[in-house]
Amino acid sequence: MMQSSDVDLLLIGKTGNGKSAAGNAILKRRAFKSSGAFSSVTKRIDYEVSDFNGRILKIVDGPGVGDTRMNTDEAVKLVMVGMEKAIATNPKGYHAFLLVVKYGQRFTGEEQDTIVFLKKIFGETFVKEFCILLMSNGDTFESESEETGQTFEDWCRSQTGAFKSLLSECNNRIVLFNNLTKDEDIRDKQLRQLLSVVDRLSSKGQRYTDKNFEEARDARMRVMVDAQEPLIRDETMREVSLILQKLEQIQARDHFETKLDLLEALLVRAEALLKSTCDLDRGTGALHEIVQTVKSIISTISDEIKFTIRNQKESQRIKKIEEELKRKADEETERVRQQFELMLKQERLADERKAEILRQQEKTREELERKMRREREERQREHAIQL
Repeated sequence: MMQSSDVDLLLIGKTGNGKSAAGNAILKRRAFKSSGAFSSVTKRIDYEVSDFNGRILKIVDGPGVGDTRMNTDEAVKLVMVGMEKAIATNPKGYHAFLLVVKYGQRFTGEEQDTIVFLKKIFGETFVKEFCILLMSNGDTFESESEETGQTFEDWCRSQTGAFKSLLSECNNRIVLFNNLTKDEDIRDKQLRQLLSVVDRLSSKGQRYTDKNFEEARDARMRVMVDAQEPLIRDETMREVSLILQKLEQIQARDHFETKLDLLEALLVRAEALLKSTCDLDRGTGALHEIVQTVKSIISTISDEIKFTIRNQKESQRIKKIEEELKRKADEETERVRQQFELMLKQERLADERKAEILRQQEKTREELERKMRREREERQREHAIQL
């Protein structure tokens, strides 16, 4: 089998599983300092090299994951940055990932969550294609094996449940490591076993490179957004509550023009909230429910705007009808008034004519009486003369 002259390996695993100690055992010197819980996330990415039988081994100690505080936004960001640095530390890529698990420790839900988390960082198939399980705490197994006579291969075959599935997924690539032994023969033997598995894996001519890491970018982004989701939800729902409160206040208004202006401003506010939420989601879909809630608010405001516009148009239509009715009523009133005034005027003219006729009649009567009186007086004088 063709062996690569150099071997590039990345140590990954849950905090406390002996990851840094395993790196020291491979390098045969104390190159990495074991760190506790959160400090394993925040420490810088270390790497060291050593020569083993003419082969240059480059070991990169990645950040520990799976700590109980890994559900925090800060911790997730730190791990993501750490893993990005680990990939950047070796531009050529890695022949294998050494996923450190600890013998004697139950493969719990937290352990399984660590594997799921790592898949989101490196890609769904990275365990199958690039992982070797490095089982630390080998000294404990050796002590127990002396009593039970069980070989490590027998122990692996006896596994069940989630750990058996993990073994199967990485095609039973597992190596037992005693991180504490000072026996050079044991150290060399376990290192040769590890390199043999690495060589079988790398015989496919593949390395895990930046390209593989980039292909898993969407999944990493989803992890980042998932970690921020509680805070984003709280802040978004707070703004949603304020928008709904403002909507109720606007709905209570009567003046259509003012109401419409306020609704349009509120719609802009809700659309800005949707944009910021979508930006935070980064296309991962992790904030789907929150996005749908904001979209529902936007739909409610849009419906209210449409309803207000319809009411405004109806109000304007009714107002126009009322104005037309008032105009007609005013015209009719004016017509009646003019007719009445004309009638009064005509009646006044008739009365004046009647009065004039009466005056004329009175004048004629008076003239007739005067004439009759003169004639009577004239007859009386004539009669007097005759006598």
